[in-house]
Amino acid sequence: MRFLRNTVIVCSLAIGWASTAHAQRMLHGRVFGQGANNEREPLRSATVLWRSTKDGVLTDKDGMFMIRRSSATDTLEIRYAGYQTQLVVFAGDSVEVVLRASTNDAITVEADQPTISRAPQKTEIISKKDLTKAACCSLAESFEKNPSVEVSFADAVTGAKQIQLLGLRGLYTQFLIEAVPLVRSLEMPYGLDHVPGPFMESVSISKGASTVTNGYESMTGLINICMHNPRTAPSLFVNVYGSTQARFELNIYGAQQLTDELSTMTLAHGRIYDMAMDNNKDGFADIPTFRQFNLVHRWWYNNDEIEWQVFLRGILDRHESGQKIVSHLGAIHAHEDSANPSTYDILTDIGRADGFVKFGLLNFIDDMEGSGLSLVVAGVYHDQTSTFGIRQARGLQRTVNVRGVAALPFSESVKLVGGFSFLYDDVQESLVSNSFARIERVPGLYAEFTLQPVERVTVLAGLRADAHNMYGTRLVPRAHVKWSVSDYTTLRASAGRGWRVASVVTENLSSYINSRQVNFDQSFQPEDSWNVGASFTSTIEIADRPFTFDVEAYTTTFQNQIVVDLDRSVREVWVTNLYGSSYATNVMAQVLFSPVPRLDVLVAYRWVDVQAPYGGMMQQRAMVSRSRVLSTFSYSTIESEWQADLTIAWNGEGRFPTTVDNPGADKRPTTFPSWWRVSGQLTKRFGAFDIYVGIENATNFIQQNPIIGAEMPFGNTFDASLAWGPLDSRMVYAGMRFTIQ
Repeated sequence: MRFLRNTVIVCSLAIGWASTAHAQRMLHGRVFGQGANNEREPLRSATVLWRSTKDGVLTDKDGMFMIRRSSATDTLEIRYAGYQTQLVVFAGDSVEVVLRASTNDAITVEADQPTISRAPQKTEIISKKDLTKAACCSLAESFEKNPSVEVSFADAVTGAKQIQLLGLRGLYTQFLIEAVPLVRSLEMPYGLDHVPGPFMESVSISKGASTVTNGYESMTGLINICMHNPRTAPSLFVNVYGSTQARFELNIYGAQQLTDELSTMTLAHGRIYDMAMDNNKDGFADIPTFRQFNLVHRWWYNNDEIEWQVFLRGILDRHESGQKIVSHLGAIHAHEDSANPSTYDILTDIGRADGFVKFGLLNFIDDMEGSGLSLVVAGVYHDQTSTFGIRQARGLQRTVNVRGVAALPFSESVKLVGGFSFLYDDVQESLVSNSFARIERVPGLYAEFTLQPVERVTVLAGLRADAHNMYGTRLVPRAHVKWSVSDYTTLRASAGRGWRVASVVTENLSSYINSRQVNFDQSFQPEDSWNVGASFTSTIEIADRPFTFDVEAYTTTFQNQIVVDLDRSVREVWVTNLYGSSYATNVMAQVLFSPVPRLDVLVAYRWVDVQAPYGGMMQQRAMVSRSRVLSTFSYSTIESEWQADLTIAWNGEGRFPTTVDNPGADKRPTTFPSWWRVSGQLTKRFGAFDIYVGIENATNFIQQNPIIGAEMPFGNTFDASLAWGPLDSRMVYAGMRFTIQ
């Protein structure tokens, strides 16, 4: 009750402050659509923006909008799918606009599922609207409705989330925040939970070899998180969330337009989960308790000639799990710092600060529309300590990343992007008596051409060279080809190289929560791979309804990979360079359709074949479902006052690491079974308010006996690193969103 009361007080004060500032310099309007029968109806989510700028808003369910005046132009551009775009010279304080239906024969895809962009690289977009179809408390949870990215627990006790893209762990996917690589290295185990869902405007998922502009570390794809823009974000947004598992979250942000060119915003996130659960009665918490505070501050300046941005973020995060919090009925207690503790406790403390500064010159060449020069400087400080029983892992990262970019569009068919980069990466990590430290200095040069040699064919080809102070100079070629067979059918193909330097302790924390002896190679080489893939996308009409079909296949082949081998012995874990060969093949097919108005359906099937030398032979990677089927359903009423969303996922069986040498009670089958996960959400909109309720893991399926030897956590057979299924039981949640534009 205290939490809710304090939340109401904070919201009331914030709403009052924002309302006062909000009434200044605003223009009001309403947008209608007029069809062939001349009837008018309000258009929800029509785009209203000042012409030749990025300053815009969307209309509400009644077609209403408010937008700040612009000193750059007095002309509004109003757009809506299926209607003719209209320009309006806005001289007064209010306006009413009527858009006429388009008369062309183009197919309008009404489905609101994550869309496949028109970029040469295979890219899927999770929009702001998609992000509200589930609780989306963090970046990890925002992928629940996406067929390409799978999220699972990394182990049975820490609560760390890991993703898979193209059959491989998220380590091989490059994560960007506003096109800056902030989520990498020591941030990987918990980084997905450090990006709150309400902070995100959209997420783009690019598959295969990424553009060379963003560096050399992308091996299976790239995920870029776009946070809310200070120029277009609402004056106030509040999201309050609570669940039956006593998890509570509060998100508040607001943008202020200080001048026509300068805007700023602050985003604050806090979450707490204090209830320790032990549904399987093994004496260990099923998922950890946690407390996190996350603060982001942004500045944005744009006068159509110069643009600069400042992004600052600070995170404090604490996770606690193990036996003690169960025995104390969920109370938070400090870990016993002793070589012989009475309970097996698990604790992770993270302190992080990061950010970037961007500066750009827009259209700096008079006769070259779209030309630009930019400089990006980013920095990271990350301090992390994790304790597992009597083991302790420590990590410290200090990083500076610099990138310069020149964009030169010589013509519609020839464009060049090139520049330089420099990475300084000071990483220190240790596990018990094993210590690893490195200081990387990596200057690099890159260039990338976008060419249209013939109509409907686009080629994106790039090359970068990076001179690593420890591993020498490496070349990274990458290429993408897109053939628009027709307006509704597209073929894509890509190939490229990627490499990265692994942080072998922190990136594999879940593999050390056991009594196995840990064995590391004396030295490690960078992970190095080639990725080749192709896709086919087509939209057709069936019974006057749009259907989008998409099929893709990608293969990643490693020249070197850091292999975590749990099969060599049940008493050992080996972390080694690749001896032999390894590869991952991913095939996925999906269909997106709208069988009736306002009902959107997605059905996707994914199959993976991930092979590497485990236990001295080529085997499937353990604890990975080889097959997966995902179905999502979304229905809304005519004016979107009500919206219902349902997600059903089936995950196939997979291989389990060998336990043959364990005593009888601690042996496990060589495979794990298939399982289902069902989640749903219902949303009611009241103008500025959204109220939502939902359920996760409705079938209440959890992995049984996920910890081997739980009754003797300091014994030889103890192993909490073998998680293949969900560990969170059925949960009901509710929340409220409040927005002032």
